Amino acid sequence: MLRFFKNVHIIIFLLCATLAKSQILGLELLGEKESLSIPFEYKHNFLVLKIKMANIPLNFLFDTGAEHIILFKKEIADILGFKYEKSINIAGADLQQTINAFITRGISLQLKETIKVQRDLIVLEEDLLHLEELTGEPIDGILGARFFRGLTVEIDYKKRKLTIHKSHMSAIDDNYEKLQTTFINHKPYMNCSIEDNKGDTLSMDILLDTGAGVPFLLFLNEESKINLPEKFLVGNLGKGLGGDLKGYMGKTSKLILNKSFSYDDLITRYQHYERDSLADVIVSRDGLLGNPILERFKVVIDYVNERVYLKASKKYNKPIDYDISGLILYAFGQELSNYFVKEVLPGSPAEHAGIRKGDIIRRIGFFNANFYTLEQVYSKFIRKRGKKINLVLERNGIKIKKTLHLMDKLQ
Repeated sequence: MLRFFKNVHIIIFLLCATLAKSQILGLELLGEKESLSIPFEYKHNFLVLKIKMANIPLNFLFDTGAEHIILFKKEIADILGFKYEKSINIAGADLQQTINAFITRGISLQLKETIKVQRDLIVLEEDLLHLEELTGEPIDGILGARFFRGLTVEIDYKKRKLTIHKSHMSAIDDNYEKLQTTFINHKPYMNCSIEDNKGDTLSMDILLDTGAGVPFLLFLNEESKINLPEKFLVGNLGKGLGGDLKGYMGKTSKLILNKSFSYDDLITRYQHYERDSLADVIVSRDGLLGNPILERFKVVIDYVNERVYLKASKKYNKPIDYDISGLILYAFGQELSNYFVKEVLPGSPAEHAGIRKGDIIRRIGFFNANFYTLEQVYSKFIRKRGKKINLVLERNGIKIKKTLHLMDKLQ
């Protein structure tokens, strides 16, 4: 399920330093085994892996759109006594500014049943993401593509398992289709095309990004070949390093992955950046494809031969649902089971209902809001056009009632 502007895409680029090139290839994760399956949780359109860092259990996102391993919470590194070799500047998903981080080397990491390995980490000086607020789940960092280099990674969204292989031949069969891809810094980019709202066909280089909880995102600037559709909404794309991500939401007339796979009227985020921003250094492609589409396939990424294969599920082309309320919610409290309104999108059903930024949701229909997870709260707002949802909100200590009339402003 896709939430309306709610999911975070994390894009992190090194600007001032690179990690050591001499690290051991990912083959040592398998030991003597040819392949190994690792379970993951699929939360809010993110792949969450359980990992032990120096024997401390943590939750990391598997992010094919990131190169390195990144720890969000410096307090964990400090408690474990990690030594920092140098400080660096990194640019976040707002593409406008840098933040401080540190490199620490030779840290012990272990996924379930894999061999314990030593890896270098990037440690953020400050956790500016606070993904627990956006997901209702504790998230401690990112496991980037470099962790699995030298291996083939098979992602089975249905069975919730990540299988690593020494050879891609162990992972694919005749039902897989190879994509036209290019790898840059271990990250896979797919050549595909879109049909815009004017009927023009445009060639695109799109990042295949398991760190993105949105189906499709395109970059905009004054020189871009991409234009906004006639109908769009303005608001936040989510939260990333550097702050909230400003942008737009609309629909792409057609996305064509290859001769077999395409999507019509695809819900799309558009992120704008200025040409004099950091994007000139770090953005060399047109956009990204995230989990709400990738989850419709088995995905095989061969990091050795730099190839990507897809095997479609039976429902790969079903309509993509999305939240049409116009609410951006954050979780808070010790159990992350309370929810407040971070933003109300202009012109949305939530704005028409009189819901305001800062309101706390206390009841949804007949049930207290903390009866639901954040994901379940958003599921109430997905594509139920014409439905009315009764809410009890708390505003400045006073409880008020509002009725949300769900309408799709992009139709």
